[in-house]
Amino acid sequence: MRADIARWAEKFINLKIIVLAFLLPIFFLPVTTEFFEFNKLILLTIAIILGFVAWAIKAVLTGRMDTRRNPLDIPILILWTVTLVATIFSDSWALSVIGQYARWYPSLFSITVITLLYFLISWNLKRETLVWAVRGFLASSALAVLLFLPQYFGLNILGQTWSDRPTFTPLGSPTILALFIGSVSGLALRELLASKTRLITWVWTASLALTIAALALINSPVGWIALAVSILASLLTSPAEGLRRVKPYLIGTLAASLVFTAVVLIPPLFDKSTFLNQDFPKEISLDLQTSWSVAATSFRQKPFWGSGPSTFLVDFTRYKPLRFNQTDFWTLRFEKPLSEYLGAFAEEGLLGVFTWILLIAVFFKTAIRNRRSWVLMPVAAATFASLFVTNATIASTFVLFLTLASSSIDEPKDTQFTTNAKTTALLLAVLFLGTLGFLWTYRAYSAEVMHRRSLTSQNAQQVYDLQTRATQRFPWRAEYHLSLSQTSFILANQIATTEDPTEEDQENIKILVAQSISSARRATELFPLNAGNWESLAQIYRSLIGLAKDAENWAADSYQKAITSDLFNPLLRISFGGLYYQLGQYDQAADQFRAAVNLKPDYANAHYNLGRTYKELGKTDLAIQELEQALKLTNPEAEGYEEAQQILEELETEQGE
Repeated sequence: MRADIARWAEKFINLKIIVLAFLLPIFFLPVTTEFFEFNKLILLTIAIILGFVAWAIKAVLTGRMDTRRNPLDIPILILWTVTLVATIFSDSWALSVIGQYARWYPSLFSITVITLLYFLISWNLKRETLVWAVRGFLASSALAVLLFLPQYFGLNILGQTWSDRPTFTPLGSPTILALFIGSVSGLALRELLASKTRLITWVWTASLALTIAALALINSPVGWIALAVSILASLLTSPAEGLRRVKPYLIGTLAASLVFTAVVLIPPLFDKSTFLNQDFPKEISLDLQTSWSVAATSFRQKPFWGSGPSTFLVDFTRYKPLRFNQTDFWTLRFEKPLSEYLGAFAEEGLLGVFTWILLIAVFFKTAIRNRRSWVLMPVAAATFASLFVTNATIASTFVLFLTLASSSIDEPKDTQFTTNAKTTALLLAVLFLGTLGFLWTYRAYSAEVMHRRSLTSQNAQQVYDLQTRATQRFPWRAEYHLSLSQTSFILANQIATTEDPTEEDQENIKILVAQSISSARRATELFPLNAGNWESLAQIYRSLIGLAKDAENWAADSYQKAITSDLFNPLLRISFGGLYYQLGQYDQAADQFRAAVNLKPDYANAHYNLGRTYKELGKTDLAIQELEQALKLTNPEAEGYEEAQQILEELETEQGE
């Protein structure tokens, strides 16, 4: 009986690996605010807890702990240790522990889960399980492609409002999809080379052709790099006999793919309007020059352990160069650099860079030694290469670490026989830590579900109640506090605008306003270097001017702290100047508007606001000069153009008199 249960525990672990290989890349649920990465992380967390419980039960029943050595064990452990050290010395430790909202990797929590996944798979993976895991990856990739193609051409295949866009994919974005299907394409090629029947050969040929077609439609450098590296690695490690046997199919696939890709990517040669989605959006990413500038500046501040995992948003606002204001995306705050390796350079310093170099070096050494037997090697090679031009996600990191764990599949297991007391202690430790992990996961997930429900509810009171419960359930997430702050303020405004508010209404207004301020303050306490949190607090205080004592001073202080964390942001200067303009302090307003003009000379709104302020100060010549410049920079059809022109004409008339 004990032996049977132990075997079932081992089978459970291997079955879980197969299920994750298929399910996790395409897993999502629309019940949380962020559909994709968060649900993948939660699924992975639960799977890891259950997997280690099964492993511990097996150890108790058999009296031994089976492990397997892997050359990549040490680099993986170093990666986790470096993440821990960088978190301890982080500029925002709470952010480094739980991760940037909607960008959960890398954080100490996600890295811990991924590290545990690696060792669970490395110790328990069987050859027959690996075969099915490969099929799981291929099936997941094929399904992802088949879901994407109709979406691209405007067919909402799921029929939901949240899926009604051409970029919808279960992986979260077309770029993540391109990385996944491109890296897995080498496995499809290997299956094609190993096929024994014509039907199977045609199936894998069609799979490769559809993958390349999807990559051509997405047209992301990430996908092309992943495809090229994965295919090349498979070709270099495959027997020559298989290549000769399927050569006609490969040539046909290549020719058809080249023709289709040319139709998509070379507009002058073909009329694309007949079948391509002309409005298919391209994802925005931070350019290489700015990514390097921010990462290098962050590195200089903390060269050994960096600013901390998941803190690039803070680095970006603090260290972005002034020239960024001349780019097309100057209004955006980027949470990630162009490359995962630049992110490690900024967030984990020399320790992070050394760890990635060591991991890649050991990978190549292992790949050369096991080039014939390491089935998943092309996937890891493609992922490592793609991270030069994109960021790691939960999905891509899962695929990478499963691949790395499979490198020791043919190594013998190390069996350590132990006493019942030791195995029982192991089981109790796993159950205790697993319970803590499950409770943490439950609180995080239930809070996210409540937050999602609050965003879709039409009942204002229900929105307030759900957001209050979300912040109580998981109080370490600043986004929940900001949502509650905004909702509280909106409810207070709604009550205040009613006719003849009662004493109870007035008391509720005071409570809601206090709640709004308290929640916004809590967000700044959690992440004091986040300029957006201070900006939100400043806007609330500004709305309370005339209603709350010293609200204008608190607003000015909050704007100042926001500017300290985002020094080169002209929008913050406009908002701060607007506060002084509202208060009639025109000299201070002019200082902020001039700063905005200096930060971005081609920003029409900065010139307009400065011109209006000069008008109030009686500096007519300067006001005319700024308004003329604002009109030169503005489209005549833009909103506010006629108003600015009218003010300019009045000033010119006044000057002429």
